[in-house]
Amino acid sequence: MSSTRVRVAVVLGSVPVLLAAAIGPAQAAPQPTPRPASPQPASQRSLPEGPWPPSEVLAADPRSVGLAPTAAAAALATPCPASSPGVHSFAPATTGAARTVALTFDDGPGVTTQAILTILQRYNVPATFFNIGLNSTVRPTLVRSEVTAGYAVGNHTWDHPELPTLTASGQASEMDRASTEQKNLVAVAPCLFRPPYGEYDSTTLAVAQQRRMTVWNWSVDTEDWKAGTSTATSWVDRIVSRAIAGGSQAHPVVLMHNPPAGIPATVTALPRIIEYYSAHGYRFVDLLGRTGAASAPAAATTAAGLHLLVRDGTGTVAGRTLRGSVWSGWTGLGGPVTGGPAAAADGPASLVATAIGTNNWVYRQTVPDPGPATGWSSLNGIATSKAGVATGPDGVVSVVIRGGNGQAYLRQRVGGQWTPAWQSLGGLLDPVAPGVAATAAGVLAVGCIGTDHAFYVKTRTPAGVWSTSWHRIGGGINSDVALSPTADGSRLVAVVRGGGMNGYVSVSNADATSWSAWTNIGGGLASAPTVTVNGNALEVFVVGFTNRLYRKTATDGTAVTGWTPAWQQLP
Repeated sequence: MSSTRVRVAVVLGSVPVLLAAAIGPAQAAPQPTPRPASPQPASQRSLPEGPWPPSEVLAADPRSVGLAPTAAAAALATPCPASSPGVHSFAPATTGAARTVALTFDDGPGVTTQAILTILQRYNVPATFFNIGLNSTVRPTLVRSEVTAGYAVGNHTWDHPELPTLTASGQASEMDRASTEQKNLVAVAPCLFRPPYGEYDSTTLAVAQQRRMTVWNWSVDTEDWKAGTSTATSWVDRIVSRAIAGGSQAHPVVLMHNPPAGIPATVTALPRIIEYYSAHGYRFVDLLGRTGAASAPAAATTAAGLHLLVRDGTGTVAGRTLRGSVWSGWTGLGGPVTGGPAAAADGPASLVATAIGTNNWVYRQTVPDPGPATGWSSLNGIATSKAGVATGPDGVVSVVIRGGNGQAYLRQRVGGQWTPAWQSLGGLLDPVAPGVAATAAGVLAVGCIGTDHAFYVKTRTPAGVWSTSWHRIGGGINSDVALSPTADGSRLVAVVRGGGMNGYVSVSNADATSWSAWTNIGGGLASAPTVTVNGNALEVFVVGFTNRLYRKTATDGTAVTGWTPAWQQLP
């Protein structure tokens, strides 16, 4: 396998930001007056987003046949913040970036959606998908993959009508049917809405705002839909040329498409578009204002060395090992995967790794140290997050995911055998990965982020008794949860990304029911962190905004003090 393209550069030395305050965009550039809906009859309108033939959705997605969520869809929707009034056309601004760009994809999911996801993950950039409800019913696997990979997913109506031609109840039905389908698939309510063809009227805005959806159009139209299924270079060049014209704007929103039939020229053009904006100093954001979309690394330690796993630029898992002070090269562990990886020590001479496949199932494999990996085996289950994995002092391996209904689910390997089914731990989780860890005394804790962006923990005693409810620890978190025991195993450590894209650390008491105040360990994190014990120290790894991997160490892994003052770039 060739060396991985995953690299990280972290912006360091930021002013401390309270974790209780979630990051928010800085003042955005002034926006032009939204274009009102045309008063002409529908037959005379110029529809700038392109035609929409609903018959294209009739081809089934072969990967979705026979797949279903692990449980019924959540009854409650993930709440959205109060919607911002009006129509927005410029990318959210963000602290530390003079220029931002938002890549958006309408009309999916379709046959090119997976290819688009793969490219976005290869470059570690965020994006926003405006899905059509009808298409989501045909390709539910891809909707789950979008959420699992951390992308913003918005509402683009049920079947793409011209909204100003509909009554208020008709417009409401179009939005509600699409939102219901999304909630049924991934237990996430859309907080973003894009009207088909960019056409809206005052009713559209009122109905969307009542549903707490902010309305978004665009400032850069690639007109990629005109290429159809052509792969001609001229079409690719035209799409790129129109997309990078947004370089004259401080905060462009770029419109592209991934309809059922696909637009191959968009897939070919996308890397060139990303590279242009990267080279010109833009920070990529989604329309929720989030800048971090990089896949978090995974780390675990055996007796022979510290192991680091990543989802690499080919869409597969790759690993390298630190032995003494020397890092090995990258070794492929296979794939392709959409979410993950995660890893934990599995005895003194092997790891257990988990990842989410492109069918949304959970997969695991054993990685001997040294020795060849065993290959991926399915644990079944439909996941809408990457998995968390931990090994307890008794050798029991615990895997935790966010299921299709938004609840936390647990499956374990006990005595060499996996339990036959996933156990629901309840809750309604934000669509980020939960964490799991065990103390040396046998206390098992599952940590997650609730829909209020707060850190919650559910615990199980060494006798096997679960807490009756989730303990709320603190808010303002926007990443997966990384959990680890302290170096002596007496307590647990949580590491998250919070306000200002800084890393934060909290330490539990012995039974993991009480946690310390969050400690800021520095910022510029493009990914969620991962944490592992390494001798008497704790090691945290992250991805930064230019795709380089960085490492930070707490030299006292019991008191969790003595953090290295700067993030160290990996060779």
